[in-house]
Amino acid sequence: MARMTTASEYALKRSKRKQFFKNYGIVLLFLGPFIFFFLLFCVYPLFYGIVMSLMRYNIADPSKNEWRGFSYFQTLLSNSNSIYNTEFWYSMKNTALFAVILVPLAILVPLAIAVLVNSKPRGYKVFRALIYFPSILPVSASGVIFISLFGTNFGYINQWLGQTIGWLDQTTTAWFVIILLCLWGGWGGNFIILSAGLKNVDKSLYEAASVDGCTGIRRMFAVTLPAIKPQLIVCLFTTIIGYFGLYGQVYVLTNGGPANPDTGVGTTATIMWYLQSLMNSGQYDIYGMVSAMGLTLGVFIGCITGIQLFLTRERKSGTKLARAFAAYKAEKAEKASEPVPAVREEANGNE
Repeated sequence: MARMTTASEYALKRSKRKQFFKNYGIVLLFLGPFIFFFLLFCVYPLFYGIVMSLMRYNIADPSKNEWRGFSYFQTLLSNSNSIYNTEFWYSMKNTALFAVILVPLAILVPLAIAVLVNSKPRGYKVFRALIYFPSILPVSASGVIFISLFGTNFGYINQWLGQTIGWLDQTTTAWFVIILLCLWGGWGGNFIILSAGLKNVDKSLYEAASVDGCTGIRRMFAVTLPAIKPQLIVCLFTTIIGYFGLYGQVYVLTNGGPANPDTGVGTTATIMWYLQSLMNSGQYDIYGMVSAMGLTLGVFIGCITGIQLFLTRERKSGTKLARAFAAYKAEKAEKASEPVPAVREEANGNE
C-alpha cells in the first residue's frame, strides 16, 4: 500500500531540495567534472593496480592470469637473488640520491632569484618573464637544447672548449647535465610561489627589524624565511614528489645510460624510467610485478610526505607566555579603572 503524504510534508521536502540546490548547486556544477575524472583516472587505476599486483597479470591473454598473493612484494622486499629486486632498489637509490642533491638547489636557487627580483631592479618584469620561460617548454624541447649544448662531437660546449668530452656518455657528467636541465627547466614554478610569498610579507616587520639593528642576512633568517614558511613547505612537497617521478629528462638525454656492467641497468636509470622500460619490454606477464613496484614506490613517497608533515607542523609554544600576557593586560586594565585622587586647589589670594 502506497504511503500517503500530506501537502505540508510534500511542500517541506520540496523546499529542502530547492534550498539544497540553491546553496550547493554551483559547487556541485564545478566539482562534478573534477570528481568524475578523479574517480576515473586516479581512484579506479589505483584499485585496479592493487588487484594486478596480487596476480601474475597477462595483459595479452587475461585467461592466463594467476593469483600470486603478496609474492611480488615479498620478492621486492626480501629476495635479493631476484633481478627485479636488484634493479628496483638500484633505481630507487639513483632516484633518492638525485632528489637529495637537486631538491635543495631547486628551492634555494629560486628563492635567491625571487629575493633579487622582489627588490625591483630596473627591468625586473622582463627578468621575471625570462626566468619563468623555461618552465613552459616541453621536456622534449628542453632536452634537444641540452643535447645541442652537450653533444660529444657537435655540441656547442665542446666546440667552445675545443674538447670532445662525452658529457652524456659518462655517469658523473651525465648526472650533471640531467641535474642542470631539471634545475633550469623547473625553477619557474617555485620562483612564482616564492615571489608571491615575498610580496605578502608585512613591510612593518622589516621596519621593526631595521630599528632593532637587524639587517642583511640576519633579517633574511629572522623575518623573511619565517614569513614565507607556508610557501616553502608547498615548494618542498611538490619538488620532492615531482623529482621522485623523474622520467622525461632521463629518457631524452641518456635513455638511462650509460649501462652499469654489474647490474645491467643504466647508471642514470630512475625508478620511473625503470618501470617504463619494463612495461615496454614486450613481456606481457610483467604487469603484476610492475604494479607491485609502483605501489611500493607510492608507500615510500607517502612515508616521506608523512615525515615532512611531522617536521613542518605548527608547534605551539605552550600557555606560559599567553598567561603572562593576560596577567599584564588585566593589571593594566585594573590600573586604568582606579579612581584618580582629587587634587586640592589652594587659593592664591586671601579669602
